[in-house]
Amino acid sequence: MKSISKGSGILVAGLATVTAGGLIAVPAGRAETSGGCVPVSGAVCGTVRVPLVRANPGLGDTTVAYALIGHRDASRPARGTVTINPGGPGDSAITSAATYARMFGDLLKDHDLLLVDPRGVNRSDPVSCGTLTSLPATREVFVRAVGECGRKLGARARGYTSAEIADDIDAVRATLGIGRLDLFGESYGTYLMTVYAQRHPERVRSLVLSSAYPLAVDMWGRPNARAARRALRLVCQRSAGACDGDQVLRDIERLSQRLRARPIPYTLDGQQRRLDDTALASIVYGLAKTAPAGIGDVPAMVRGALHSDNALLIDAAKQAAPMSGSSLPQDDPQPFNPELAATVVCNDYPTLWNRKAPPSARLRQFSAGRAALPEQDFRPFGKRAWTSMSYDQGDTCIRWPDRHGPSQPTGGPFPDVPVLVTSGDLDANTPTETGRQAARQFRRATVVEVPNVGHVAEHEPSGCVAAVQTGFIRDLRVPDTSCLNRIPPAPVRP
Repeated sequence: MKSISKGSGILVAGLATVTAGGLIAVPAGRAETSGGCVPVSGAVCGTVRVPLVRANPGLGDTTVAYALIGHRDASRPARGTVTINPGGPGDSAITSAATYARMFGDLLKDHDLLLVDPRGVNRSDPVSCGTLTSLPATREVFVRAVGECGRKLGARARGYTSAEIADDIDAVRATLGIGRLDLFGESYGTYLMTVYAQRHPERVRSLVLSSAYPLAVDMWGRPNARAARRALRLVCQRSAGACDGDQVLRDIERLSQRLRARPIPYTLDGQQRRLDDTALASIVYGLAKTAPAGIGDVPAMVRGALHSDNALLIDAAKQAAPMSGSSLPQDDPQPFNPELAATVVCNDYPTLWNRKAPPSARLRQFSAGRAALPEQDFRPFGKRAWTSMSYDQGDTCIRWPDRHGPSQPTGGPFPDVPVLVTSGDLDANTPTETGRQAARQFRRATVVEVPNVGHVAEHEPSGCVAAVQTGFIRDLRVPDTSCLNRIPPAPVRP
């Protein structure tokens, strides 16, 4: 038998794998493998072929790519295998191999790390519908482009769901002969790993959900609006008097009303754009997501704009590239496929209208639903601005053509395993509130809130959060978290 990687415990040329759980049979020839595929020692890459739509084999197959990073202690088998999804939907796990190997270097002493590129992304047969290759300038154009994407993909669009992606991960697990997985999801990855746990409960040893939200996500984004208000208040409370949170919120409300009536024109990459109240909501939301970087600029940015100095505001708009209606990620370090993202969102997430209704009826249902929302729930931004700024909430999928497509169940049962949820207390994208909702899906879940950071807290530079997560995976209990108290507050621009 030929070993793929020293110490990984994987033997693909033969018929068996030695894991912490013992000897497991593996069918030969189901995976193609190669070494040296990512810039991490002990890594082997491979692919498996799976049906595009398991319920409809006539639609053909697709390729799913993975990278397995073997544990460093070659003297004994791995204690377990951790599989990580970085979110999106549409982010590549394999492209982040070096980042994860560095971040979880201590865990790699005795655990293998399995990275699977979701179908449609990077090495897993990238999907394209040709309508979202560039960022639309307005919400209306974006929503129409999402609908056109669904029309161009046709029946194949049903292959891009969290359920199919979860089953792909399990196909890789089975091919490699791994008994159980420690699931690690970041952002959308928390949704995906919850779906995996829902579909393959017997294959789950533990879950770490970083920046989590539940399967029954609030598509109006009300928890996110509450979190944005909280984040700004927290930043000011910790600023040693550099700003007053309530005053900042009042300033944002004034500026939002002004921009709704008189948007500021600006140019981005030679294209004329408008900075309106929706763009402002998107900018503040994005800065809370990337906290601590940038969120401390909000008080000065808003104060300057109210006094006719728009330099900081326009600079923020150019960096965030918000739609006057929505925003898409622009700064992800790994390949991001917005077309795959739109397809997963429109297949999976709850809708604010009847899926089976035609677009004209959906538009009426959405309009009536938004009209009934209390305006104060979305202050200081306004409900129209806030419900229009997110690329995966609001009316994003209102023109999606499949009226009888798959629907992701939002309930259990879920496995009774240890679960750790970590949430940054400045994150408006997946706030602690939605993290607690995600935790309530499981019987044995613990929520750890991380101060002074935003989205996916383990990327903070001290390594504290990653160490907490590592300790949890290794021992199935939350370790000492006192290092969190040493994470410094976000700096506030004077």
